[in-house]
Amino acid sequence: MSLTFFDNAVAAGGGNGVPAGLFLPIAVLPGVVAGEFGAGESQATKEGKALLAMSNALFDYYTANSTNLVGLLATRAKASASDVLDNITFTFQHQYVSKLSDASFGQIPLPAAGANSGVGGFAVQDIFAAAADVAAEGAISGEGVVIPYADLSAFGGSAPAGITAGNDNRDLIAAMNRAMADLVVVRDATNASAVTAATQANSISFTLAAAATATTDPTTGLVAGELDKISTVQMSTSYTVQVALNQSAQTFDVNVVTA
Repeated sequence: MSLTFFDNAVAAGGGNGVPAGLFLPIAVLPGVVAGEFGAGESQATKEGKALLAMSNALFDYYTANSTNLVGLLATRAKASASDVLDNITFTFQHQYVSKLSDASFGQIPLPAAGANSGVGGFAVQDIFAAAADVAAEGAISGEGVVIPYADLSAFGGSAPAGITAGNDNRDLIAAMNRAMADLVVVRDATNASAVTAATQANSISFTLAAAATATTDPTTGLVAGELDKISTVQMSTSYTVQVALNQSAQTFDVNVVTA
């Protein structure tokens, strides 16, 4: 499948083209305005706008809450390609733990005791306040994009139990970040795109901070005495989106061209 865009509200019903997935209206996508997901825009243009907006929203949330998040890191860098072109690179790092005792692999557990008890997870609506979990052939409230759950399953994401405050949607957001490298068109000699690079790095191991398993107020649900029975894994995904500045027209937008 692919990112599915809508330029207006859609009523529920057979054949309406709505896949089961996470719907993000333009109201929660920074920089996207009415009409930019319209039929007159190419798929590549809409993908570039959506990826840039989602990445900025995620980065801003991650950095604003970095001291209270478990297993999530993010960076954003800008490099000038010319006087009128900038390349903006986002890198999202998601950390996991593998337990030998039960052969499991998943998110680092949240602390269950101390001052940090329950702290570290987040819900989709903590980042994208008006996001909606939509069913196949369900209703769409207005202009926006649906990220199909079918495209997230291979990356550990699936239809969530809930996306409102109090739910822990780290798996879903991590899957979104990883899947985007497969979902968006990357610029080459024949394909026009604002996305100049999309990279999924090989997983690496990492060392937990001492605070992660501290006796008092640990920052994770892991226990120091069991560190020899677990393995830590970090997966990184990076995207570079090129934007163009036009001083004469007073515009700033994604630059969709071929290589």
